[in-house]
Amino acid sequence: MPEPTEFITPRFFSGQEKYPLLRVDDFSYVEYRHCVNQYRNRIIVTSYLFVVLLSGEKIIHTADGDLSIKAGQAFFARKGSYLFSEILASQDEYRTLVFFIDDSFLKQFLERYSRLVNGRSAGAVKQIFAIPVSPLLKASIDSVLPFFLHRSGLSHQLLRLKFEELLLHIVDAEPEGDFLGFLHAQYSARKRELQALMERYVLKRVTIHELAMLSGRSLSAFKREFRETFQDSPRRWITNRRLEHAKMLLAGSDLNDLRVGEICIEAGFDNFSHFSQIFKKKYGFSPSSLQKIRN
Repeated sequence: MPEPTEFITPRFFSGQEKYPLLRVDDFSYVEYRHCVNQYRNRIIVTSYLFVVLLSGEKIIHTADGDLSIKAGQAFFARKGSYLFSEILASQDEYRTLVFFIDDSFLKQFLERYSRLVNGRSAGAVKQIFAIPVSPLLKASIDSVLPFFLHRSGLSHQLLRLKFEELLLHIVDAEPEGDFLGFLHAQYSARKRELQALMERYVLKRVTIHELAMLSGRSLSAFKREFRETFQDSPRRWITNRRLEHAKMLLAGSDLNDLRVGEICIEAGFDNFSHFSQIFKKKYGFSPSSLQKIRN
């Protein structure tokens, strides 16, 4: 008989009193207990997971190999991972603290701490990997447990800060480890998305603020990540790319093709006088003279 498949998601634990669940918008915590001596399960991970074993022992089988986790240890699983989990027979109750991380929380974390991962190199990112539990990380994990029993008016804000602190402790515990490699891979993907976005809109009449919104970033995060990606400010980069495009059009057209004013508009400029001025400043000759020389 095949083993059951479990989709790891906060919805699985919702409405079940035996699984205390703390939900904070784009991440969640659950305290998971299991009393059966031995248990096997196939798991499809539908959000990023950070799991701490409080008691018991388990082995996780993946395409990357097996990972044995004991009480006091932790692991991280990537979204979309397919795992075969095996809880081993033990005198102790199997008890874990599971953190579910949504894309939006991870995106905000990368925005805030992009300097931690920018420029780092990383190899292949595993589906699942062990997280070393330093004394500081353990203290951070322990500080979360009282929230299952006691709430306050600021629990939401405090838990958010604590989870951010917890991720920073993971990075601090292993500054060249798998988790930082994972963050680097996520950050690199964001950089590629930003590059694709700019190529799509560089000639469009959109503002810097609108580009930030289209990228899913705050204006300050957009400007910071843009400079880290392109080594330039958004406005200067866009202006230079538009001037390069205008020069290409001018060099490739004759007097019977596009006029200079039309090329100005097609290159994303709305003021001909300003376009002519900055074009001459960059290349040393006016747009009109380039077209005449070409012809």
